Amino acid sequence: MALKDIIDVNITRQTTSVAVAAFNVPLILSTFATSKTTPAFTRARSYGSAKALIDDGWSESDAVYKMANAIFSQNPSVSRVVVGRADSGDASISATLTAIRNEDDSWYGLIIDQALAADFADVAAYVEANKRFTILWTTSADVIDATKTTDPASVLKGLGYDRSATVWHPMPMDGATEKPDYPDAAWMGEGFPYEPGSSTWNFKKLKGVTPDNVSSVETILQGKNCNYYSTVGGVNIMQDGRVASGEWIDIIIGTDWLEARLRESVYSALVNNRKIPYDDTGIAMIEGLVKGVLNQAASAGILQADSIVVTVPRYADIPQADKLARKLPDVKFTALYQGAIHRVTINGTISV
Repeated sequence: MALKDIIDVNITRQTTSVAVAAFNVPLILSTFATSKTTPAFTRARSYGSAKALIDDGWSESDAVYKMANAIFSQNPSVSRVVVGRADSGDASISATLTAIRNEDDSWYGLIIDQALAADFADVAAYVEANKRFTILWTTSADVIDATKTTDPASVLKGLGYDRSATVWHPMPMDGATEKPDYPDAAWMGEGFPYEPGSSTWNFKKLKGVTPDNVSSVETILQGKNCNYYSTVGGVNIMQDGRVASGEWIDIIIGTDWLEARLRESVYSALVNNRKIPYDDTGIAMIEGLVKGVLNQAASAGILQADSIVVTVPRYADIPQADKLARKLPDVKFTALYQGAIHRVTINGTISV
């Protein structure tokens, strides 16, 4: 007789993996022919380095390569980028991005080739509706004219968009030749390697980007919630780290992270347990999951740990219709954002 005949052990692994949303993958959107690469480029392709683009058929003179290189040149750098192809026959930017997502939906951030700059409003509308994030680089002189209201920064501010950050940066010139240095790509490449909540997007130094003298127009740019790259105290830094609505970029991305992690945590529990009982014990399990994610958000720097409060209903107080529908209502939480210090006032008195 074997031991297994005496002690029969069967272990069920409850380790089904739920897809986790990434917040560190940029998408570079451009229009080019399918024959650009071999094999033919369909809608989306992932690259782990600038060299990988060269190996795939891109040249160093291509805008897509230059944008990818600006991203990968930051230190630390993202692990990969996705290149998305806009087709000249697409009915709209929405159709383009939907086709790209059908092929690769792993990206969160979006930057566009300057050839698509006229489509900025459609790009911004798409990311707003689909909870993505975009940095839009504009060279328009109208941005630094306080009387103008149709420039990209003014338009997106007027729309109150939370997911689009504009950057004003006139096209750098090499003699009589334009020499773009892609501040949008560099800035996204600088910010994305860090976990949401661990970093603000203000005061960031960008490799390969020429600073602008904005001393005479800084107030105008700030009034339009438009970011800019300038020299302060001898250091080249990006300012101010805001989206078009005026909210901070790190708040928007941190909130998206929190929403995704809450959804993933609860769904994983539903999938990996035979059932979560609909009683006060099961409700407490959900409460624990929510608290766990909120505590993670506090550890990441998104929330203030001592501000977190989670409330759940008692089983006896839940409407019968919800019980019959197996729906748990009224799981609520309150918390404070951690934020970041961007300005400091120091007052002192020195006496003899």
